[in-house]
Amino acid sequence: MSALPIMIKQDGKEEQCKIVKEECLRSSSSQSHLLNELLNHLLDPRKDLQHADDFELFTWCRCLIAAGMPYETFEATVRQYDNATVCGLVWTANFVAYRCRTCAVSPCMSLCADCFQAGNHVGHDYNMFRSQAGGACDCGDVNVMSTEGFCPRHGPENAKKRVSPPRDLLVVAEAMMPRLFWRLVLHMRSQFNPVPMFDEDQLRNAGPFVGFLHQLSDMGAAMRHIMTMAASDTEIYKSFICGAATCTSNQKLERELHAKYEHALEILVAPTLPEEFQDIPGLSDPLVHETLLDELVFWMVKYEFPQDVVTLLLSILSDDDYKDAFTKSFIKHYSRVFTMLIRALGRHQRQQISNRVVHISVQLLSPQSLATKMVKEDNLMYIMLTSLKYLMDCAGTIVDSVNSEHVVIKCNNDVLKDHCYWPIISDIINVLSHKHIAYDFMSNDVLLNFWFKLVCYYQGMNVNQRELNTHVEFEPDSYYSAFSAELEICSSPMWSMLAHCREAETKCYSDNVIRKVIEQLQRWFEANNLDAFSVLNGFEVSFHLPLHRYLAVFLGNAVMKQQVELQSLLPSHEFLELLMMHPLHLQVIFTEIFAGMWVRNGLQIRGQAMTYVQCHFANSMIDADLFILQICAAKLDPDHFVSMIFERYHAMDLLTFDPENLQPNRRVFDPDHYMPMMEGALTLLTTLLTFRTQIGMTESETTRLDMITLLCMADRTHSQLLDLMPEKCGLTAHNKDFDCILKEIADYKAPNFEAGGTMQQGMYMPKGHIWRDEYDPLYAQLRAMHRRDYQTSLDRFTEYVKNQGLYKGTTTPWPPFRLPGPIHTDYMMLRKILHCRSLHAILFTIFYKALNDKNTSEAVLYLSVYLLELAVSLPSPKSYGNDINTGDRQDKKFSSWFASDDIFRNLRETIPEITITLSGEAALKELQQNSADSSGSADLLGAGFQMAPSAMSSTSTFMLTSTPDQDTQSCQSTLPKNTAPKIVNAMQAMLDKAAGSVETVESFFQPHPQKPSKSASVRSQGVSVNFDSIKTAKALPINENLLSLLVKLHAKLSGRVNSYIPEHHRTGTSQRADVQDSKIGDGPYFLGKLIDKICFLNLECAEAVDVIYTASLPKDRGSKDKRKDVSDKEERRRRAQERQKKLMAEFANQQKEFMEKVISMHLDEETEVQQRIMKEQVYDCVICNQTTSSNEDRPVGLVTLLQPTSVLGHRRRADNPVGLKVTEKGVIQNGATFAKHFREKLHYLEYEFEESSCLMSINIGWEGGVYAQTCGHHVHLDCQASYIDSLKTQQQSGLQVAKGEYWCPLCRQLANSALPISPDVGPALCKLAPAQRTEMIRRIGTMLAVRPLTAGASCLTRAMHQVMEDVHQVTFQQYKQLTRTQSAESILLFVCSVLRTNLELEVLQRQGSLCRPPNPLVPKKSCLLPLYQVLSLHSKMVTPKPFTSLWSHITFLCDHDPHAQIIELFRKEVPVLLKDGAALFMELLLSLPVSMEKDVFQCLVSVVYNVIYIQALSYVSCRFAEEERMAWKTRATEVDVNSLEGWMSVIIESFSKSHLYTDGADMMSQMPAIEPGESLTSDGLISATHQTVSLRSSRRTPHGSSYFGSVICQSVWSPQSVESCVQEYCLPFIRVASLLQHHLYDDDLPQVDHSYVDVQEEFVLLVQFLDLLPSNTPGAVVSMSCNGGGSVLSANCLQWYSADPLQLVRGWCEHFINYVSKNSRLARMLVSDSPLWNSPQLVKLPRDYDVIFRYYRKQTCDKCKSLPSDPALCLVCGKLVCFKQKCCRTVVKNSVEEVFECVQHAIDCGAGTCMFLIVNSSLIVVIRGARAAVWGSVYLDEHGEEDKDLRRGKPLYLTEDRYNMLQQQWLTLSFDRVCKRWIFHQGKL
Repeated sequence: MSALPIMIKQDGKEEQCKIVKEECLRSSSSQSHLLNELLNHLLDPRKDLQHADDFELFTWCRCLIAAGMPYETFEATVRQYDNATVCGLVWTANFVAYRCRTCAVSPCMSLCADCFQAGNHVGHDYNMFRSQAGGACDCGDVNVMSTEGFCPRHGPENAKKRVSPPRDLLVVAEAMMPRLFWRLVLHMRSQFNPVPMFDEDQLRNAGPFVGFLHQLSDMGAAMRHIMTMAASDTEIYKSFICGAATCTSNQKLERELHAKYEHALEILVAPTLPEEFQDIPGLSDPLVHETLLDELVFWMVKYEFPQDVVTLLLSILSDDDYKDAFTKSFIKHYSRVFTMLIRALGRHQRQQISNRVVHISVQLLSPQSLATKMVKEDNLMYIMLTSLKYLMDCAGTIVDSVNSEHVVIKCNNDVLKDHCYWPIISDIINVLSHKHIAYDFMSNDVLLNFWFKLVCYYQGMNVNQRELNTHVEFEPDSYYSAFSAELEICSSPMWSMLAHCREAETKCYSDNVIRKVIEQLQRWFEANNLDAFSVLNGFEVSFHLPLHRYLAVFLGNAVMKQQVELQSLLPSHEFLELLMMHPLHLQVIFTEIFAGMWVRNGLQIRGQAMTYVQCHFANSMIDADLFILQICAAKLDPDHFVSMIFERYHAMDLLTFDPENLQPNRRVFDPDHYMPMMEGALTLLTTLLTFRTQIGMTESETTRLDMITLLCMADRTHSQLLDLMPEKCGLTAHNKDFDCILKEIADYKAPNFEAGGTMQQGMYMPKGHIWRDEYDPLYAQLRAMHRRDYQTSLDRFTEYVKNQGLYKGTTTPWPPFRLPGPIHTDYMMLRKILHCRSLHAILFTIFYKALNDKNTSEAVLYLSVYLLELAVSLPSPKSYGNDINTGDRQDKKFSSWFASDDIFRNLRETIPEITITLSGEAALKELQQNSADSSGSADLLGAGFQMAPSAMSSTSTFMLTSTPDQDTQSCQSTLPKNTAPKIVNAMQAMLDKAAGSVETVESFFQPHPQKPSKSASVRSQGVSVNFDSIKTAKALPINENLLSLLVKLHAKLSGRVNSYIPEHHRTGTSQRADVQDSKIGDGPYFLGKLIDKICFLNLECAEAVDVIYTASLPKDRGSKDKRKDVSDKEERRRRAQERQKKLMAEFANQQKEFMEKVISMHLDEETEVQQRIMKEQVYDCVICNQTTSSNEDRPVGLVTLLQPTSVLGHRRRADNPVGLKVTEKGVIQNGATFAKHFREKLHYLEYEFEESSCLMSINIGWEGGVYAQTCGHHVHLDCQASYIDSLKTQQQSGLQVAKGEYWCPLCRQLANSALPISPDVGPALCKLAPAQRTEMIRRIGTMLAVRPLTAGASCLTRAMHQVMEDVHQVTFQQYKQLTRTQSAESILLFVCSVLRTNLELEVLQRQGSLCRPPNPLVPKKSCLLPLYQVLSLHSKMVTPKPFTSLWSHITFLCDHDPHAQIIELFRKEVPVLLKDGAALFMELLLSLPVSMEKDVFQCLVSVVYNVIYIQALSYVSCRFAEEERMAWKTRATEVDVNSLEGWMSVIIESFSKSHLYTDGADMMSQMPAIEPGESLTSDGLISATHQTVSLRSSRRTPHGSSYFGSVICQSVWSPQSVESCVQEYCLPFIRVASLLQHHLYDDDLPQVDHSYVDVQEEFVLLVQFLDLLPSNTPGAVVSMSCNGGGSVLSANCLQWYSADPLQLVRGWCEHFINYVSKNSRLARMLVSDSPLWNSPQLVKLPRDYDVIFRYYRKQTCDKCKSLPSDPALCLVCGKLVCFKQKCCRTVVKNSVEEVFECVQHAIDCGAGTCMFLIVNSSLIVVIRGARAAVWGSVYLDEHGEEDKDLRRGKPLYLTEDRYNMLQQQWLTLSFDRVCKRWIFHQGKL
């Protein structure tokens, strides 16, 4: 043994492993002595696994398991036998997986990406999701998903291919595996600490060892089987416990570890069993471990589910035997899990444990067979309910109220707040989703009783007490926990059970559930001491009635789905009285809350009310409560039910005819609350009568109604509709008919763009017929979480009917209430409410008050009219009973007002009077008013009153009381009207006798200044008189019936007497009323429609209406006079309207004449003003609101935003964009960008020529150039400075004020500078008189030499200097200069390049052409002119020397004209033919005076055009083949030298003297090997893009091929093709020059009326615009060129200012030839460089987003070489970067700041502006300088909707319009204007 460590450290492992293998093969038990010795040493428990690498543990273990075979080979060999039927891939939280609802058998089904992609799920309902708690792939599991969704690698068919591995392959692994597991168990024992706090780091040192076991599991089914055998074998575990398996000398250590294990067993105890479960066998057995797996599960629970151990145990689940053993072991420890959960500290830790528990249980309990087995054999349901009860006990309980014995759970406990119950409820729902388990549960009385006992803990929880005096100090948030607990704990299992009770055969289960619920409710009523006469406390409420809702849901389901008679399920009427109390009370409080009566309870009470009616939870909340009320209304007495509703709503005070009831001392509410409560009572009644979701509608109809209601409130996206649809908690919310119904009811509105570029998503809006025929305002009010949502639906309805011309009234139309559809026969008795006397009397009272009281709300009126319409439209479900004796109709005794329940009889029955009862002072007033006789006696007084006992006392105090047992009628009989005067006089005499100074009786009826007391008693000098008990009756005359009230209300609402005319009195109408017409109209319309319907349905009512109408007509006229009177009125009305129209027409004519006169009067004045403005331009300062001109002392500036950009640098030669790499073979192509090409070109120029000359030959700004844009508003510069100073003193969250940023004070757009406006700026300068060409050239030369500068002391000059400082500040340092040292030339280059950048960007933003219609995204206001003035000033200041020599060189006019001197002067300069013509133009232009004449500008353009024209010919000549050059050279003798052929001949002749053509031939012959667009840096070449031209030019070649490619494939260049090439070459300069002339001289650019502009057409238009064509140019030439003819036009634009232009051109050529002699190869490449570049484009994205997601989730970052947790793609170049990660951060030079990769890439790629596609969310993030914003997404689902963060996981597709919009905003630099929500990223992106 002592030699064993030495042997382990020696080489020769393979040989020793082979020996071990041979010993294992020879042994019958697969054991090896050598192996045991090795493992005893390697797996010694005294060695810490954290330092196991020091002993080469894993190296030896791998070698031993491989039995001497190379481990990689062994692993590959074992994988060949991986024929697992189930994938079983295990993942943790945040893993992206898929779920296919089409293939799912269990709702918990999930698939890994590989299995999903390999399976066939085309057309299925699937989604991608992020796992919250972890999971495993179910591919191949027939218990979880259908076989159609299996991938080819998994499924039962794969088992047929199973081949057992040879014994010798895994024999060593079989011997080693138990020892490996045992070593892990020993490690867990050693880490045990009795302190009940655990840190996951305790097991982290075992990570490598557990990871090694993971690697073994990943080898496939063969190795997993070995692991299963070792973990689940009882004999192996016994051998380890007995110590026989290890045979080590560490007996003492193992005994210590075993003692720790036993101590841990004692600590981890199970919850106490409830009394109901004490007799269940097996539940109280002690915890005994029989296998290694048992103990591993135990330690997993004890250590709070460490993630690596959980993943290891789940990774072997694909083995069926192991799954059974693991499930049994997990159930054995199940209840102990939640003891650990309660002990966990903090919400995060509890959430982590919960997630991991669910991670395990969802895999074990989803298969139906295994779950059923656990329920039957291991009493799983009992264990789960015991665990739930334990959690509730830990949460704590409280007594519901003082007078109650009911106990409810505490809602402010952490158990509920942290959702500790979620794992148990998730498992219960999962188990109940299996049909047979649910049936067993619903038929088990013990389980059901215990379950409803648990539910009862939530009945009435979280009671709210109404605050009456002061506002609540602290608003509790416990209602979140309460609603979550009811919905998750109570409702979710309910819907899971109900899902299996759909057929009639299952009604026995529903019966049992209903019976148990009723029993529990009865116990609850008893515990709360409730009976039929109880009245609930109106100042407290609980929104939680889960027992009521269980009963409602199962009752409704039993009747509708299982064909059970409702009557057979209902208990007694007394029980129904109790049952309706709390739901009705809840509806009353709900109305009170929204009426503002609970406002002192804070916002939380309103939040509870909104949650209660929230559409998403409606099925489990308000719908069930309303169904309970519907059942009670159907079974209880209707008069009693209606009266109870109005009493509970305290609406009786509004229904009384006694005015005293509304006095302040008699009110229950404030006056403002009565009408909302009345509306609430009527709304509840109408809702109960029309709400059919539980009593008559199918699921499809309910879905349709819910969708219509949601859409009528607002246009919604597809996902919003799905989220808001009522959900049955725990069940799939997506209805199969959803999309079909949506197509029927809604129109799809595709995503569009608003004016500012803001994007919208695809929305659905109701179809027109929905508003007309199906919009239900009552259902909308029920489903509206906010009252404003309901009002919005009414407003949208009104808007629709008005827009469609369906309603032309000026008032708001009434809601279109509709008659309800059919209902189930068992609920027909619900409609008897409509046919009860109480309702008819209440409606009579409401109509009477609406007629006589202006305070009645319109809502009360139209709800009452609707109720009456329902009553006459829906027949009574029962026959009318016997009539009753009405007698005197007592106030508020509505059931006795009508003799019958017949609505048509009651409609015409007249109420003559209403008897009201007066008491106290009111009674005495009434008696006094009726006093007619002053005589009386004490005897009469005694007839009505008795002496109180106190009157006999010595105090001589008299108390007048009525007999206590007398009612109102007895009082009436004892106090007849004729006795009243005598009683009053007798009372007066008694009082006067008792005290001479007592007040008279009349004084008691005068207004009292103090607050009235409840006791109407008078005390004065020992006399006390109590009037409370004095009662009398008063008859109030009415003499109306319902029909007369309706007719009068019609007249009142119409504003016309006799507005309602019976149908047979109307002219031009049929005798039969159409009672089914439109539901669109106002009050008179609906009232008239209702009266018509009544008359149509009942002839007697029709006759009564006719009598009412006839009686209302004037009596002194006959029918003929009446008709005549009506016709006369109509005629007078018609004449009045005609007179009114005539007067209005005359008034309009007078007004028109007046306006014309005023305009003519002020026309001359306006002309003068305009002329004055032309002389002196004035500006409005948006800060001080003063209108002034800009001058030297107080200049005006233009609000400007300066921002760097690299857009121009991303131009490419190719037309098509760069494709995004989405495959391993994909490569980003399409050649180099212009920025890269420019850097290479500059490199070679600097290598060949002087640096100063190189800098004066080019422009920079292609990368990091500064672009200026403005909103068009002006400010005084001193006002701007003060404004910025004020911003510095304020805290501006969205500005960097220190860097000069500010918001435009008017439009709030971002700005960071102000361009000063020079006083010289004005209208375009006129052209001078024509001068000699030579004189013009000399004048310009003089201007270049003088370079006049503005005085530097003025405010204007200082402001211009400040602008240049702003330009430098916004420019990144790496883009400011190209040379190492700063020189005057580099500064001048920067200044000139700013102008060039702005011009080129404007051309780009105009879509590459100046003649096309403008781009709407381009800002209409330009700031180029003031920017030009600033740049002109600074260019003159930094120009190192005048450009007179250069000017002489390109014009050939100077004082000394020897040709040799000029050539010698420019010997080291960049040749003119290699200079950038536009850059040359900028330098010369900025050196001239700002206010130059237009002739000077055009002369400069003409001179530079000459240079560019010769460059173009040189460029084309290098494209010719040798034969073509000879042909063009000889052609010069036949044409004029000033023609195209002539100048081409001169060029070819000059260059033929050098090696330009001869040396280039070899090079050009090699060009086909180079791809177009590539950059040739390796061999010193600049670019190979000269082989191709734009597609426009290629269309014009004779054979349709590119003329640039003719160097290889074309043999002849025609003059037309050469002309086209020359025009394209010159066009970029022509555009820049035209744009400058447009801005400097305010000349309008030429425009065409078509979108596509041909190159030749644009060339002609622009050269005419620039006056480059001589005035004598024939018109035919122009027209032929525009039409693509053969006329040569570009040569006609040449205007030579030299007497000998031929000598000048030859001088240019000779200068270039001198350079050719040095490097002909590079010279040809430089002169062949084309100026043509296509507009930059973003990378081309694939159509399916899933392609991007799958590819880039697995790609590593090029910088950090790791897999980004949040990858991002640059949409400009396609690079993958890390988003918001520190791994790729960069330290800023000369700073301690760190910049993350996305920010740094934005600087490198886009000069601070870049767009990134965040792969994990599909969103695009825009980084712009120091800010960042979420732009949105270009990938939308099939419904045109974004999927932010991929939460829905639906397939996403590229929306080209959005992507084009993003590209346009990038090109136009408009992100600052479009994006509204910016944040400062601080470099952390």
